[in-house]
Amino acid sequence: MFFIGIDVAKRKHNMAAVTGDGGRVIESFEFSNTQEGFEKMVGKLRASNITHENSRVALEATGHYSRSITEHLVSCGFEVVIGNPLQTHNFAKAQSIRKVKNDAVDSLALAQWLLLAKPDCAVLSLSEAAELKSIARFRTFQSQIIRDSKCKVHAILDQLFPEYASYFSDVFGSASLAVLKRYPSAKTLSRAHLDSLTNLLEKSSRGKLGSELAWSLRSAARQSFATNAAIEAQSLELMQLISLIEFTKSQLAEIDKEMERLLSKADTTITSIPGIGIVCGATILGEIGDISRFKRSSSLVAFAGLDPSVYESGEFKGTKNHLSKRGSTYLRWALWIAADRARRFDPVFGEYYAKKRLEGKCHKVATTAVARKLCNAIFAVLSKNTEYVCPLGQ
Repeated sequence: MFFIGIDVAKRKHNMAAVTGDGGRVIESFEFSNTQEGFEKMVGKLRASNITHENSRVALEATGHYSRSITEHLVSCGFEVVIGNPLQTHNFAKAQSIRKVKNDAVDSLALAQWLLLAKPDCAVLSLSEAAELKSIARFRTFQSQIIRDSKCKVHAILDQLFPEYASYFSDVFGSASLAVLKRYPSAKTLSRAHLDSLTNLLEKSSRGKLGSELAWSLRSAARQSFATNAAIEAQSLELMQLISLIEFTKSQLAEIDKEMERLLSKADTTITSIPGIGIVCGATILGEIGDISRFKRSSSLVAFAGLDPSVYESGEFKGTKNHLSKRGSTYLRWALWIAADRARRFDPVFGEYYAKKRLEGKCHKVATTAVARKLCNAIFAVLSKNTEYVCPLGQ
């Protein structure tokens, strides 16, 4: 049996291979991240009498860089193991006290780790799961743009019109944005015609707001403690940020439709679990991939980084252990959001949350405990491909 380690990079990879007794068959072989490079790698393996039938391959989880070569290897029949970088890095460090790191050393360390650790093969995610993972992460990226833009808008308003936010329940509501797009500073709003401002508020709020707010806003603008520095520049920034927020929101709506379509195509029952809607369901399913990768629900908890860290030395045992947070950040976020909803709509999760609160746990810690319990439900539902049924409702 041969054990192959491939150190993945953006434009080129490095491969090493060892035999079952640790003998080095391929010390170091560099090939490009192209179809031609992949064919050269396969040719190098064949020259050493290594085929998909007598070998295993190990790569590190390196995000999108390893996706293409992994899919090509699997299509050629190779058994591919995706190693956790923490495990493989620590293994490599344990092999020598010398501080040496390069592609050749890393690929050989991966091959040796595969030989000695004998890790289980990580099943390649279904194409539907891979699509869900990609689009869910892109949605997170787009949401971050909106969050960052909103923070910047607040920072600009603190200078152009610091009193403005107190007049609206939501600065980014339709009425507020309509006002800001026409009057981006206290200076411009102070010169607004009262009838024009009233009509703008009535139209953008569908009649809920009107002359009273218009008069209050203009009065506040005329007495505002605003800065007079860089008004034109910051007004331009404000209007462009508002346009960016509105455009990105329209993109999120398109993404949500695509996520719903992909979930429907995957024919999953994950959204039957309380607290898990389209966005959380797509994120969770995309990050998990094939549920058969996990032998038990505790493995799923660890993959999400929701398992507690352990610190013991001699007779000392740590009692205040934090979350390991060693797993998927995206999965951990989706589970926490889903747990916060589930404890409000499902009696089982609600009782468990209440129990943790009575034990003195804060909201965040109690919700995290619910997220761990939610992993059990997700594991059961996906493993059996059945819909969630509340035990108290039976």
